[in-house]
Amino acid sequence: MVKNIVILENNIISTLTVRSKLTHVLIEKGFKVTILTTGTEQQLQKAKEEGFNVIDVKSGNQNPLDILRYMLNIRKAIKQSKADVCLTFTIRPAIWGNFITRQLGIPTITNITGVGPLFESKEPAYKFARLLYKISLKKTAKIFFQNNDDKELFIRNKFVKESLSSLIPGSGVDHEHFCPVDVKSTNDKFIFLFIGRLLKDKGIVEFIEAARLLKMEYGSIECRVIGPLWQQNLKDNTITEYQLRSWIDEGLIVYYGEVLDVREHIAKANCVVLPSYREGTSNVLLEASSMERPCIASNTTGCREIVEEDVTGFLCKVADVQDLFLKMKRMFLLSEENRIQMGKNAREKVKREFDKKIVIDAYLDAISKC
Repeated sequence: MVKNIVILENNIISTLTVRSKLTHVLIEKGFKVTILTTGTEQQLQKAKEEGFNVIDVKSGNQNPLDILRYMLNIRKAIKQSKADVCLTFTIRPAIWGNFITRQLGIPTITNITGVGPLFESKEPAYKFARLLYKISLKKTAKIFFQNNDDKELFIRNKFVKESLSSLIPGSGVDHEHFCPVDVKSTNDKFIFLFIGRLLKDKGIVEFIEAARLLKMEYGSIECRVIGPLWQQNLKDNTITEYQLRSWIDEGLIVYYGEVLDVREHIAKANCVVLPSYREGTSNVLLEASSMERPCIASNTTGCREIVEEDVTGFLCKVADVQDLFLKMKRMFLLSEENRIQMGKNAREKVKREFDKKIVIDAYLDAISKC
């Protein structure tokens, strides 16, 4: 009998990018797949054009009424889809989705894509999230973690049972899709590229300040930014449109907005920079490495597993503008030959350790046991 699989995502962007391959493989294997998520009208339409069955369940952040509406939307869509198995990704779908699937008796596979400030923050919202996680994951059929630090945290805090927990290499990387591309650029500047949601804990502010310091010393450097302004997080973690505009007007960055296919931009960059405070496993670093680009990242969970110091790139201290500046300067002053070798080392590493097939096989195995 064909299994109906529901995928509960925060935003359709993830389905169109990092989880596109997994979704396509599930469909190819004969599963009936329905994606419950949200996004812009154009993004949702693009997903439908790719053959994905999508139901817009909107989103629920901190407003209790929005959360209730979000949960009712999820419940209705899951029942409508006659789900046999549910896959959840990121914090909101993991929490609210698991509450609903438990009520409906639907086995659920949850992917902890990263914890951010979940355990360190004293904000009421995160304290509440910790409590909800502890309750919501009790009956989950399988929990995938993207790094060992997160797995140990959840087990130590008794959020999950060790017997139901497994480690996978993030979302993996399709190294055939993200392959080296020889792009001829008319731009003679050295290009540093940041890709990510414009959130403070992604290190965007440190990247901007390091760019300011670099531009004071070298006129031949260009710092580019790809990623959306993101208002679904707590306000003290978000960047305003005014801040973004001031950075652009000051000439610190060239901003490309939200880009679904980042391959051409990675190919044109000399180095990809992600000074994130913490990741699950960074897709940006995986994709850049797969395309033979050296990377600079924070020496933190979800980044240091990918970037190997002096071999595939450099690691900087978390939330340290001066150290990030010095690592970017060092990359700029490195010989082209050394940078090229770093890129080749990076591709070999992610092909060996982060192949997307590992992730897909883990999901197919987990689904077969539900």
